[in-house]
Amino acid sequence: MNYSSSNVMQNAAAFAPVYERQAFIRRVYGIFFSSLLVTVLVGTVAAGMTQVLLPLMMPILLLNLILGVIVAFTRRTTGANVFLLYLFAAAQGLMFGPLLMLSNAAAPGVPALAAVLTLTTFGALSMYAVVSGKDFSYLGGFLFMALIGLVVGGIVLMFLHVPMLSLLYSLGGVLIFSGFVLYDTSNILNRHTINEPITAAIALYLDFINLFLFILRLLMDLNRRN
Repeated sequence: MNYSSSNVMQNAAAFAPVYERQAFIRRVYGIFFSSLLVTVLVGTVAAGMTQVLLPLMMPILLLNLILGVIVAFTRRTTGANVFLLYLFAAAQGLMFGPLLMLSNAAAPGVPALAAVLTLTTFGALSMYAVVSGKDFSYLGGFLFMALIGLVVGGIVLMFLHVPMLSLLYSLGGVLIFSGFVLYDTSNILNRHTINEPITAAIALYLDFINLFLFILRLLMDLNRRN
């Protein structure tokens, strides 16, 4: 990997000794996978309580939004960031369980397919970013603007029920968060120090969750058109 780029922080993990870089990467992905496991475990329990949790989905959604903001602002606060990440992951599972149960009832097998496609896509993109050694930090500005556009588009779609627009919105979300996977994987070594594994893991977790949501949405849109 070329670490001479001006986009690489001078104290980034890329410049640490090899054994420290490897240990840092293991910590990042260890925290990332354990947070996903928390979401899956809580989601499995929540799926069995769908009828109880459905009336509470609005408060649960609000809880997720609040925790998401708190996690973003405390991602570099040692100790609190770990606790809040796992709390946020648990809250995500609380929301995903009933959501996936309803999605599977409407389109059997689609949530499972979305999970497989997300794992495959995330894994392939993340591996490419690591193996290729390319610095994808140049995508940052474009992805930020695209994310704003995605938020605005989501608000518009709340009032316009046009199937084709919904399909394009879902596809756009998949492409944008695929870009974020490349960007944030590249940033693990280029924009984080070896003391920031939680910060890097949070970015990967959010990328994975959002990529899954948009892949699921895209598949549901396609299923409705068939």
